[in-house]
Amino acid sequence: MDAEANLPIKTLNTRHTCSACYKQFNKKEHLVEHMKISYHSPHQPICGVCQKHCKSYESLREHLAGPLAKANCSKVFSHLGCNLCLKIFDSSDSLSKHRGICCLSAPGSLVPKMLLSGQSHADISSSIDEGAQAVAIDCEMVGGGSDGSVDLCARVCLVDEDENVVFNTYIQPQNPVTNYRYELTGITEALLSDAMPLKEAHNQILGILYRGESVRRQLLGGTKARLLVGHDLKHDLDCLRMSYPHHLLRDTAKYRPLMKTNLVSHSLKYLVKTYLG
Repeated sequence: MDAEANLPIKTLNTRHTCSACYKQFNKKEHLVEHMKISYHSPHQPICGVCQKHCKSYESLREHLAGPLAKANCSKVFSHLGCNLCLKIFDSSDSLSKHRGICCLSAPGSLVPKMLLSGQSHADISSSIDEGAQAVAIDCEMVGGGSDGSVDLCARVCLVDEDENVVFNTYIQPQNPVTNYRYELTGITEALLSDAMPLKEAHNQILGILYRGESVRRQLLGGTKARLLVGHDLKHDLDCLRMSYPHHLLRDTAKYRPLMKTNLVSHSLKYLVKTYLG
């Protein structure tokens, strides 16, 4: 009897739960360690139903509307949630008012308003509406280096807010091209034979972005410069050998609500398919 009395009493295993992400741990010290390294922030996306912190907006979308979504949260989200920003509202009226602001406009014609083929590069750069506050940029790259893996800018296109092409030209790469990547770019050696020099394209693009205002004036607080929109802008600007003020950049690869995780961005192809259909 005495031996049995000295045996340890088996107790129920208490699970320690993180109040932010709801992860459970067997030991309290494991929960403490988790809290030290997780740094749950109020800036993390939070479920409007259960208040769970998610690592990214993509994780929040999976939590609310994914194949393994939490049942209660998914039910509320389907009736009172915004499919774009993932916010949840108190009533259907509030949701309807919000959708009028949050909803993306329907994409226009995929065929932009191209300029006449007879226009010169100077005509192209001066045809932009002076009222335009933002310009989107995209570059086509060919390959350089011994294995063709070095990106060289061979074409650049700028589009304004009304989908007017305001600058569109082939660029003569400064380094020898070893792979034209024709299957992806449609660019051939003949198209680049009389292309615009990189320096000239660089100056014309800056002229469009700064609206003729000097870089020095911008550093002193100029207000004429346009916003530059694109995907992975750092890569495009590096290939163009140019820089632009960080506060004027709008990069879809760095915009947190569109990122896969806090550190990894989605491809442009994925974003277009997901948000524009």
